[in-house]
Order: sequence, then structure tokens, then C-alpha cells
Amino acid sequence: MKNILVPTDFTVDSLILLKKAIEREEEKANFILVYGKSLPGSISELVFFSKGRLITALESKSFIEAKGILKNRYFSRINTLRTDIFYGGSQSAFNNFIQGSSIDSAYIPEDSKSLHPALKKGFDLMPYLKRSALDLHEVAYSNQTPVTVEETLAKLLIP
Repeated sequence: MKNILVPTDFTVDSLILLKKAIEREEEKANFILVYGKSLPGSISELVFFSKGRLITALESKSFIEAKGILKNRYFSRINTLRTDIFYGGSQSAFNNFIQGSSIDSAYIPEDSKSLHPALKKGFDLMPYLKRSALDLHEVAYSNQTPVTVEETLAKLLIP
């Protein structure tokens, strides 16, 4: 079964990229939403650091609800849908992350400025993805126009 990476910025609108990836896949697959974030700098922060707590802090209630909508709507195409964080700061670290997660391909936006990871103090994964050996699928997706969460949820429901 394929493992497919989809970058996210934890906005509900970024899940439209996931929706397009799901619709393009012909077989059931494992989807991994990935966000780039640097590790804390102080020892005390590292001692109490937890990836699970970080993901919980980054995911808003509306983001979780929108993921649930996609899981229910595309249950026949989604084997698993999980969220992960990439912490490294180099291409070799990213390549190791891809290999460790057994990722086969990735769906990325045509416009690399569409995702806004800096909103939650993250970093852009696009340079790492473009230099990787992954099979990349560019998708027409733009997150340039501000819309409400309700409008985005409607976009997720409309085929």
C-alpha cells in the first residue's frame, strides 16, 4: 500500500490539497500530513517536549473536524490518515525522514507560496520536497484568498 505525503500548515484550507490527493489516487493509500518545525532550543524545553502534545497544540478544532469529514467521505480510499512533524534542518535529514516513513510519493501545490507554515512558527517543506527523490505530483491549489472556515468546509464536501 502506498504512503503519500501531503504538506500542511494546519489551516482547514490546506486540507483541500489533501482532498485533491485522495481524489487522484486510484487505490486505497496511507496519507501522511507533514509539517516542518524546528526543535526547541533550550534543554528544559527539550526535556518536556512531546510530539503528540505539539500536534495537539497545532491542530485546531475546525482542522480536526475537517479531517474527520474527509476520512468519512473518502473511507474507501483512505487506509490511514495521520499527522507527523519533520524536525530536521537538512536535505539528508529529510531523506531519512522519507525513508523511515516509507513514503512513496507526495502531492504539492503548484504555487509553493500557497502554504503558510510560518503562521505557526514552522518552516517551508517545499525546498526539501523538490530536492528529494520522491515522485512529486503538483496540484493546482491556492491559499491566497482569505475564506471562512465554513466556506472551506463546503469546498471539502463538494465533489
